[in-house]
Amino acid sequence: MNKSAYLDAMGITSWRVRDSKSCAYQVIWDEGGELPNAEPLIDSVLGLIGVTRDQCEFTCEPRRGKQIVWDLRRHKVRPRTAWLVSEPLASLLGSSAAKRALWQQIWQWQAQQTHNHQQPKAV
Repeated sequence: MNKSAYLDAMGITSWRVRDSKSCAYQVIWDEGGELPNAEPLIDSVLGLIGVTRDQCEFTCEPRRGKQIVWDLRRHKVRPRTAWLVSEPLASLLGSSAAKRALWQQIWQWQAQQTHNHQQPKAV
């Protein structure tokens, strides 16, 4: 029995993103990768990179024309264009090493953004 059918049978509604037509960013994860108890983690990570959940489309397949801000798939696919690449949510919730690796990426991303904004503009 797949996870969605199991949750439906228990009367638990799955978390779904609102209308994705206006979303400029994507968060990519494996099918069935959404975990309702991970929402605080998702909000924290997105907030640290200056993105809100409402600005993101959560999907299993990348779509052209949208920036991938976080790749949570178990098997990563090249080219890697995501701002952040981490273990799937279940691994992040259970592994301090996976969280540490993600926070390191966030710190590097923030440092790069700060550096890019401090560069003098060529005249």
